[in-house]
Amino acid sequence: MDIDVKILGPGCKKCLEVTDIVRRVAKENGLPAQIEKIGNTERIAEFGVLLTPALVIVGDVKCSGRVPSPADVLTWLQKTGGRECRST
Repeated sequence: MDIDVKILGPGCKKCLEVTDIVRRVAKENGLPAQIEKIGNTERIAEFGVLLTPALVIVGDVKCSGRVPSPADVLTWLQKTGGRECRST
């Protein structure tokens, strides 16, 4: 089962950087991720996010207002991905 990842933001340079990091980390580590970019402010607000870019993994806001490190993204994907894959 793919890991549900959402990147929240208007599509600025930092939002694109988060997208690139998530894609690269998932690919390099064989983690199946379904990545959705959300730029609509109303949808972003539904997550309670005030600062973008924000990264949401399986419904949980992992960071907001900064670009996470690849190491952080890997940790989050592995923890969430492992739990999600075992539950199916």
